[in-house]
Amino acid sequence: MAAGVAGAVLAPVATVPGAAAAAAKGLLRNPGFEGTHKKVAPGWRVQSWGAPAPKKAFTPAEKAHGGRLAQRFQVTAHPERVHLVQRLRFAGGRTYRAGIWVRAAAPVDVTLQVRGEQGDSQTFAVRTVRAGTGWQLIEATGTAPRDLCGSFRVSLGAPGTVWIDDASLTDVTAVRRVTPLSHLGTIPADYFGMHMKCRGCSGDTWPSIGFGAWRMWDNGVRWRDLEPVKGTWSFATMDSFLSSAGKYGVAVIYTLGVPPAWAAADGASPPRNPEDWRAYVRTVATRYKGRIRAYEMWNEPDQRKSWNGTPAQLAELTRIAAEEIRRADPAARIISPGITVNGLSWLDRYFAAGAAKHVDIVGGHVYLGLRPESAMSGVANLRAVADQHGLAGRPLRVTEGAPLGKPADTYQARGVVSRTLALFWASGAAGFDWQGWDRHGADVIDLAKAGDRLPTAVGSAYAATVSWLKGARMTLHTVSEDGTHVITLDRDGGYVAHMVWNERGSVPFRVPVGWRASRMHVLSGGSVKAPPGIVAGASPVLLESAAAATAVR
Repeated sequence: MAAGVAGAVLAPVATVPGAAAAAAKGLLRNPGFEGTHKKVAPGWRVQSWGAPAPKKAFTPAEKAHGGRLAQRFQVTAHPERVHLVQRLRFAGGRTYRAGIWVRAAAPVDVTLQVRGEQGDSQTFAVRTVRAGTGWQLIEATGTAPRDLCGSFRVSLGAPGTVWIDDASLTDVTAVRRVTPLSHLGTIPADYFGMHMKCRGCSGDTWPSIGFGAWRMWDNGVRWRDLEPVKGTWSFATMDSFLSSAGKYGVAVIYTLGVPPAWAAADGASPPRNPEDWRAYVRTVATRYKGRIRAYEMWNEPDQRKSWNGTPAQLAELTRIAAEEIRRADPAARIISPGITVNGLSWLDRYFAAGAAKHVDIVGGHVYLGLRPESAMSGVANLRAVADQHGLAGRPLRVTEGAPLGKPADTYQARGVVSRTLALFWASGAAGFDWQGWDRHGADVIDLAKAGDRLPTAVGSAYAATVSWLKGARMTLHTVSEDGTHVITLDRDGGYVAHMVWNERGSVPFRVPVGWRASRMHVLSGGSVKAPPGIVAGASPVLLESAAAATAVR
């Protein structure tokens, strides 16, 4: 939705408090749609936009779910451009649960979303359901990524008439300073994913920083590259890449999409004939059976430049792809499309269209700033949308992401990279595909030196963090009042270590005697005898216990 569009009418902004008392009584004004009115209940407003103007009608209704009145909401044309809205302010890092009761004159999709406004319109809680003729509750939960002016919104997915009542919005933030993590299991090699554009990644040019997965995207192996003419295939580059991946023991994630000119209007359009898509998927899955670990269903389809079809159309392509992949290579996994942080509403509609039953892994893209601790809401909100569609327990993978910005110095840069890898695992991500080894630019933290053959000091810190984490189990994450983080790691054989940093600055930290710390490893390389006290800063250190193995594995 464009900000500042003509015809937009918004209520005055109310401030959402974070206090427990406010959470208990709810945060919306007039959640029951009561009061004297002829169209829209007090405290609520209609936002509509675009030409031709949507055809809509709002009236009070007496057959309420609770109380005396409900709100009747009817749209007969362009329902995607009509929202019932209440504006609020949200506190960054706090988790909100939204709900509303709804019934329909005839079955129709209804979407509830909580999102930012104007220049910050990121949705952070969303749920789409098929409303029937009886009252049913729609609920969505999400975490505000930052302090923002936002709104509680209800909309229809098609022309129809619904009645809504008893809306709710509560702050359900759990105050956690100690988070158990044992349930996450052992950190596998393929958690550490990477993007590479290099055409000759082999021999002494192969990056030696320890990653275990390679997401193949934007490196010359998209559909239009593989089948430039219908039925004529060009596999030389793909074969070379798969050969190198096999040689170095790296799992491959292949992103399907970008049709050739003969198959679609452009690279962002659905193929004209779904059977051409079927043949493409079948050919790739058959040729590379056992060599591609997972297939991702398109790149950033919530962006019009990447996909100009509907979520339902891509859900159908996912169904076709799943049929062919499971037939040709049953061990391969299917990842939902890699949406951006602005794509939760799109993903919700995609899952609601039937795609949820075909995916094994939930995918998403998360770019962040130089403070990884503030970015974990991206994983939590993606998890919440997936869980609402029956995907609880399915792995979640960040198939593209990286911190962006220019750190003050190498010390800070090392810390940002290391904390990102540790925190995304702690937040529940089963993989993080870093963008990228050979990516450079004004806001990129370079992992590779010029020529893309050797790692920078920051690239070496990435490798050190991999050695600290790979094969270990995170058992506990604690955060003190002064911003000091401690992640406890263990391994078979009695190994115990603690990863320590402070997200706010440099703070004295007394190493607990109970840790029996013997060695301290630093991201710049090497280790020293563990001191009784350290200064915890932006760059993590690893303190190994006396019972630990003699070297970090």
